[in-house]
Amino acid sequence: MLSDKKVLVTGAAGHVGQWTRKCLQSKVGLLRLSDIAPLKDAAENEEIRPCDLTDAQDLERLVTGIDYVVHLGASLNVDDWPETLRVNIEGTYNLYEAARRAGVKRIAYASSHHVIGMYPVGQTLGLDAPMRPDSLYGLSKCFGENLARYYWDKFGLESVCWRIGTARPRPGEIRELSTWLSEQDYERLLLRSLQTPAIGFLPVYGISANRDAWWDNGQARALEFEPQDDATRHAQPILDAPADSSAQRRYPLQGGKRAEHRRAAEPPTGGDGGRG
Repeated sequence: MLSDKKVLVTGAAGHVGQWTRKCLQSKVGLLRLSDIAPLKDAAENEEIRPCDLTDAQDLERLVTGIDYVVHLGASLNVDDWPETLRVNIEGTYNLYEAARRAGVKRIAYASSHHVIGMYPVGQTLGLDAPMRPDSLYGLSKCFGENLARYYWDKFGLESVCWRIGTARPRPGEIRELSTWLSEQDYERLLLRSLQTPAIGFLPVYGISANRDAWWDNGQARALEFEPQDDATRHAQPILDAPADSSAQRRYPLQGGKRAEHRRAAEPPTGGDGGRG
């Protein structure tokens, strides 16, 4: 039961953050929402608490009294090292350390499939596949997963690490027929991550029940996450798109465009709100 729990969501203004807010709003005792971006007015059981992940002292106040954290806050820049270091690495450490000191019981950490993005398309990966990040963004998520393991092994702070695929209302290109995570399946993953009695440290692929999936969640059975949606139901518009369109583009590596090598002269590009 979550009705007596106090839950903090970082990155609550983002795409997945909005899904999280909608799912938990009527299910938890208190929903504390945080972001550096504006958030809509708080409902009766909500608190709006802006906070920068790089401000360790403010994070200490943010997590006070919290049972569970859903940590979505991050920079989605692909290869901007200063921003990645400041927000995704230092900020995630700050969050975990503040949570440990405050007695938080569990963190649901938004990792990414970009931790294994350099594997070839079509290769089926279990959760024991060695990490092969495709970008500095992916590398920062590897750090986050290892940080989560460290805080469980040393301090007993539980974490489930979601290797989110492509979280969108529906898939929009060929690779997303393998990587798609629907809103309904995200909600199933979120609730199982908070309701399962004991997790310890557990990575899990955030993916729907796609026929052409590259990832196997067999080692995360304890979570009992059972996705129901399948990207192939939305395949026809993608397959009918012009042959030279972005929807038809085929990437050799699972990380898609983030796994592509760029010449040094090319500027880094930002990520998108669907964590694709």
